[in-house]
Amino acid sequence: MIDTLTGLLTARPTVFFTDEATLLDTLPFAERHPLSAAELDVFPFDAQRVLQAVRLFLQTAGHPVNLVVDMSWAVEAIHGGSALERWGDITAQLSDAYDTGLVSLYNRELLIENQMQAALTAHRQFLAPSGIYENPFWLPPELANRASLDEQMAFLLGRAVPDYAGFEFFEKSDRGYARGAQPAWLAQPRRIQATRTAEDPWHIYCFGQLRVYKSGRERVNWNLPGGAPNKTRTLFAYLLQSGEKGAHADRIGELLWPEGKSENVKRARLHHAVAMLRKTLGGKQTVLRSGEYYRLNAPVGSWTDISSFEQACRRALSLAKQGQDDEALKVYRAGAQLYTGDLFEDIPVEYVHSELEDWCLPRRRWLSEMAQKLYRDMSFVLRSQGQLDEALEHAQQALTLDPASEDTNAEIMRIFHAQGRIEAITRQYRQFISLTETSGDPQENASIHRLYRSLMS
Repeated sequence: MIDTLTGLLTARPTVFFTDEATLLDTLPFAERHPLSAAELDVFPFDAQRVLQAVRLFLQTAGHPVNLVVDMSWAVEAIHGGSALERWGDITAQLSDAYDTGLVSLYNRELLIENQMQAALTAHRQFLAPSGIYENPFWLPPELANRASLDEQMAFLLGRAVPDYAGFEFFEKSDRGYARGAQPAWLAQPRRIQATRTAEDPWHIYCFGQLRVYKSGRERVNWNLPGGAPNKTRTLFAYLLQSGEKGAHADRIGELLWPEGKSENVKRARLHHAVAMLRKTLGGKQTVLRSGEYYRLNAPVGSWTDISSFEQACRRALSLAKQGQDDEALKVYRAGAQLYTGDLFEDIPVEYVHSELEDWCLPRRRWLSEMAQKLYRDMSFVLRSQGQLDEALEHAQQALTLDPASEDTNAEIMRIFHAQGRIEAITRQYRQFISLTETSGDPQENASIHRLYRSLMS
């Protein structure tokens, strides 16, 4: 790969956008600029702002140049693949409008699954040690976002089989009735994690306060006149976790109105609550009804913090086990940014479970345990690198989630030992024993007793 890049550098001056001073420092780039020069350090990702910044750079260069962009910024923009899809559109526009080559340099080990999928489909070509290869899955922005499905299929088939270039699957007079003649007419995929759209996707934050953004910036307002904000927010959360199957009207009614009202009253209230949620989200199509079931109909490309958080946890742990501590810390930090509190923290306590099901608490506990492990594992890596203050900070974050965790208390004691704080070790040990030692079983907390004696010796 280095030889391939070196060959590109000899053709014309090449500019490298990166914040890593030592990344590819042996290559003769004409210039190196920080990611901020291309507005790639601003989150959420603003495609128009980035496009304008890179256009201005190319216009003021005064001569043709190649651009190489370090895609490490995608670790910070961990919102699924939407930012990378839009970056792919930007590179296509720049390549078509200017006499420039543009290379996006990915570290595949740092990408979570959603981002990897987006990266594989966002670019028209792949650069490999053996040369440049056409990407058979790429669609130009004008086809991906606005063309009919007929035109999209013709483009892909024509690239694979030149004989069929420009082939029309449907007669023009029949296109208005053809299945999927326009992508927007198709039933939207039911899964939240989808890939590409001309609509405005939702960014859904489930940790801490439940927040929903359109286009990454416009925040949904739960407090519309005539509605009940807590019920509207709870209904959204309940439908979100119900997934593609949706939720039965009776279960929704039991959750939101458990006080023994008649079924007719509950149904009338449910119809009003659904109407208010549709109004809140921007239209009737946002919540679909099929028989007795309701489900969310999120735009394609919508994102939830839960999926990215879980993927970041798994990816960071894998990197740490391979001994790639610096890479693991980057992904750990990205995951930690997402966990801003318990799942659906602002849902009123009377709605977090119903007589028919415990829909929220098990998932909340599971994610809290994942966050504890993330903080604790992150602390372990930092301690092994001698970054003791930051290690202690993250271990204490884990402790706030579960003060009685033996593993977390043991990690904090090890950090205090590395800092030479003997009194702090004793204080932490006694605090843990006071909190947990209640049964009188001599084997209880045996491992932390041994750790304490070892550290104090």
